[in-house]
Amino acid sequence: MWGTPLIKSLIPKTSYEREALIKSFLLFFLTIELFLGAISFLAYRIEITDLKERIFLEMKNYSYTFKGEKFGIDIVPAKAYGNRFYELIDTAAGPGIVIPVPGSKEDALLIYYPWHRFETDRNTIAFKTFLMFIFSSLFSLLISLAFALYSINPLRKALQMIEEVTRDILHDLNTPLMTLKVNLKLLRKKYADEELERAELALRQLENLKDNLTPLTERRRLRLEEIDMRKLIEAELFSLSKLYPDVKVEADLGKVILKGDREAVERIVGNVLTNAFKHNAGEWVRVKLEKKALIVENPSREIKNPSMLFERYYRESSRGMGVGLSIVKRLCEELGWRVRANFSDGVFRIEITFG
Repeated sequence: MWGTPLIKSLIPKTSYEREALIKSFLLFFLTIELFLGAISFLAYRIEITDLKERIFLEMKNYSYTFKGEKFGIDIVPAKAYGNRFYELIDTAAGPGIVIPVPGSKEDALLIYYPWHRFETDRNTIAFKTFLMFIFSSLFSLLISLAFALYSINPLRKALQMIEEVTRDILHDLNTPLMTLKVNLKLLRKKYADEELERAELALRQLENLKDNLTPLTERRRLRLEEIDMRKLIEAELFSLSKLYPDVKVEADLGKVILKGDREAVERIVGNVLTNAFKHNAGEWVRVKLEKKALIVENPSREIKNPSMLFERYYRESSRGMGVGLSIVKRLCEELGWRVRANFSDGVFRIEITFG
């Protein structure tokens, strides 16, 4: 169907678009609803006033002919209503008018519209007004949704532009990275010093950053195999310790063998541990590997929105690009794992629960 691509193009694809859509929709919808509520209330009041005016005129006409059974009649003391003749007044029997009785100064004739009939008419008006409000609200909902979808277009275009620029940067990085990799391999055959090893580790970090910047728009088929999590974590900690020699590592790694996609698991572990070293506000990183979970802790500056750290491009500091942990969340979802983060007493903690 031709409408399917159009509908898909309108659906927000990122959390930023969803948040902007919800806020814009609520702003438009609630504003219109306030106006509709005020208009409906005024319309109801006007209808009630018109109903009373119509009843008043009909009772005046009735006083000349007394034909029909719509109105009730009663003899009342003229002073009971302050001699207010031919005025619409509320009585115990219902809204009515008092007219003088020829030849009598003490008695008057009360013509009234029974309360139960008046309440029926008033309820009918209220129901019609409510229906008008409901139909107007449905129309308001559609209009608000249309405006909200239109209002997020600039944000969507900005995010698309970021993705396009990222793709161009990744494409341009391929050649210099490959050149560095080849030349480092040639140098490794001639030399074996520590500085060369650190250059290789830095190149690896650049390659990891390149992988993290690669948009994860297409799900690839997972290749499940047995993975020794302890060995994988130890290798990553060894590499990071070379790059961050001042950070002390406290590792409690149990023997854990998992079935998973090696590339995905390596990226998850690499990104989580790199984040702990890079954004460290102290001198230690604590890593604990259990049968069902991987826990990484590090001292950190205050984190205002821990739940937002897994959103792409979200940052709370000038370091990093805000993509590493979003990759972690996406890959964990693909593997059926759960990841959560919290900040307490100056310590940032990430816990990955294996599925």
